Amino acid sequence: MKKQIIIFTLVCFSRVCSQVGINTTSPKGVLDIVSTTSAMVIPRLPNPQTIVAPVEGMLAYDSTNKTIRYYDGTAWSTLFYSQKQTKANEGAVKINAGGAGAGTKPNWANVPANTTKQVVFSLPLVYASSPTTSWPENSTIADSRIYNGNQFIENGVLGQVHLWRLIVNYTKSSNILSQDIRFILRNPLSGFRAEVSGVIPSSKTSGILVYSFNTIADGASLPAPLGTGNGYVLEWIGSDDITSLSIDSVTRISYHKD
Repeated sequence: MKKQIIIFTLVCFSRVCSQVGINTTSPKGVLDIVSTTSAMVIPRLPNPQTIVAPVEGMLAYDSTNKTIRYYDGTAWSTLFYSQKQTKANEGAVKINAGGAGAGTKPNWANVPANTTKQVVFSLPLVYASSPTTSWPENSTIADSRIYNGNQFIENGVLGQVHLWRLIVNYTKSSNILSQDIRFILRNPLSGFRAEVSGVIPSSKTSGILVYSFNTIADGASLPAPLGTGNGYVLEWIGSDDITSLSIDSVTRISYHKD
């Protein structure tokens, strides 16, 4: 008889606790909180990514970045107050220079016509400050995540689309008419090659050129463990002698990938 009473009590308890109501006697869900004067406070952490073994659907307030974060089963993503959702694998990283201190921008002087030059940065890289640079949340903030072995690396998500934007400063001789400066982004292993030309009109002896390339991360471009690639080489070549040329910045924009 005693055993039956215990079983009956446990059954009743489980039915009562299947829905919990706060300030209500008729909860409409597993947890129903009713208030007209206050609100729920979720856990507040400086960095929710430090949570050990997170589970899909977990919520936390990121007190450093002042936003709500949620775990989608793979990575922590952000829910902005504007109700715009962003995924953990999107972001923009702008390289301004390379080397110790403020760094040095890659630059060349008195380059003969039809001479190929590779864009090489010294390490460590110097990045634009936030929010211009906003690393994808699925990525460790490290030079090797965007530039390694003198080659440019996509964010580590197979099938993710990237835009590479280059801003270039130049000077040329006034006795040269129009001039073409061509930038080349290529994968030495797969043979992928993209070229974009910038034409300097005869009236210009100095100025700025902007170049854009699109790539899709795949097994031939991403390094291990996602692929067997080493990224992309970036080069340039001029149709005529160039007095000076420098790379103002290289920006990698990683678009949202489900």
